[in-house]
Amino acid sequence: MTVTAFELAKRGPAKSADRYGDLPLGAVIRGDERYNRAGLFRGPRGWDYWDRLENPDAHQNPNLWPDKRPTYFWAQLAMPAGSSLTIRGTFPHARYMKLAMYRYEEGTFTSMVSESLSGKDIEPDPGSGNPFLVGADRSVEDRNFTVHVLAQDAPADPADRPANTMFVGTEETDTQLMYRIYVSDEGYDGAGWGPADASFAEGRGYTVEGTLADGTTLTSEEEVVERFSRPMIDLPPQVTSEMWFGLVEAEDNDPRLDAESAPAREDSPWENFYGMKYTVVGAFKGPEARAKMGLQQKMEAGGDPTTAYMVIFTSRKFGPVYVFQAKMPTFPDTYAGTKAMTDGQVQYWSNTTVGSGPSGELWDGLSDMQVPLDEDGCYTIVVSRPEDRPANATDDNGIAWMDWGPGEGLDDDPRNRTDFGMMIMRFMACAEDWEHSPTKATTPGTEEEIMGPYYPRGYYTTKEEFETEGPRVLMAAGAETRA
Repeated sequence: MTVTAFELAKRGPAKSADRYGDLPLGAVIRGDERYNRAGLFRGPRGWDYWDRLENPDAHQNPNLWPDKRPTYFWAQLAMPAGSSLTIRGTFPHARYMKLAMYRYEEGTFTSMVSESLSGKDIEPDPGSGNPFLVGADRSVEDRNFTVHVLAQDAPADPADRPANTMFVGTEETDTQLMYRIYVSDEGYDGAGWGPADASFAEGRGYTVEGTLADGTTLTSEEEVVERFSRPMIDLPPQVTSEMWFGLVEAEDNDPRLDAESAPAREDSPWENFYGMKYTVVGAFKGPEARAKMGLQQKMEAGGDPTTAYMVIFTSRKFGPVYVFQAKMPTFPDTYAGTKAMTDGQVQYWSNTTVGSGPSGELWDGLSDMQVPLDEDGCYTIVVSRPEDRPANATDDNGIAWMDWGPGEGLDDDPRNRTDFGMMIMRFMACAEDWEHSPTKATTPGTEEEIMGPYYPRGYYTTKEEFETEGPRVLMAAGAETRA
């Protein structure tokens, strides 16, 4: 994977805010020392490792618009027909984990939606417990599992699928296997396998072995790597600077837009992510042109198909402070070492401020447990640059704050716009019976009606106005009053 000097230079502006629940720097360093070795999986990968390590490796770059709190391990494979891969792992001390397969097609890796296993879907080994099941003992000592990846076609009937098994087909196509670990417990490294502040002699939280179609066994990871592993493909960015500024300056853009703030509008709504074409390109176009664009059929570029992503474009041209509010979905708050796994409307929620598509940078991120809530479970989040932060935008006042960031993040391009803003909100693994889940909004424009109080509503203001008048209360019907 190639890393440019520009990408390395952009690590600087993305600084940790050091909030409760962020991964401590010591845990980042220890995780890198423990797990950044040659093997089938490359990692640890994520924002912390890329932005906070002194000399990160190229494969630790989380790429396009990452979240702040996961640790990733990534493998690229090409398995001959009839072969198999066995992963023997340890359930991490974390909020969420998932193994998921992606197939290379149409110039990117797209999700093989049926070929994934989240923590709660994996049966533990005999004598072990699964800490991800609702009500389970999260501190259970014996916590092992075994997962198989088969180079066979999946059974036509899902009921015939064996437990803990994923299928990659018989074409020997390049695939990627991603291991996601979100919100490791306090006192653990980012992977949730070892302590953050002590030595750890147990190595990684997994071992691998394989079998070829003729029955030959691959008992060492080195043998598995030799027969199955492929170099990580250095994919071109989905949106280049020329593509991006071509959109900004296009003559057929929505006439309400101007090149200084496009694709943001003063009344831009939060929308579900319907694919790069509809959500990113379509944001520049008028309603009729956008309606003709197809919606995403396959999750692109490593996205998680069980996560609902919401997106908004903003601009400081409309005001240096953006405020938004909604009701927080319920979630299992596990960070402090909760004894039993609890239920929730989502497994994880977060909001991030990010750069434009060509930079793909993350500027700041808040996860669910870091956001103060009022007595009704609602939040108010203020987004601004540090110098524009209202003095009353503090957790003690029940208001969360996020760094807007430096704009598009394209400092090496004279067209770079420092007033640009974009946010991505994640609703991970929404409960099927949650009435207001964003996953139920499958048609653009239905999000607000379906999500009700959980739909984010916002407005622009100034530091002085917010300090004087406090946050507005944004009513469900769109009316506004003062708190």
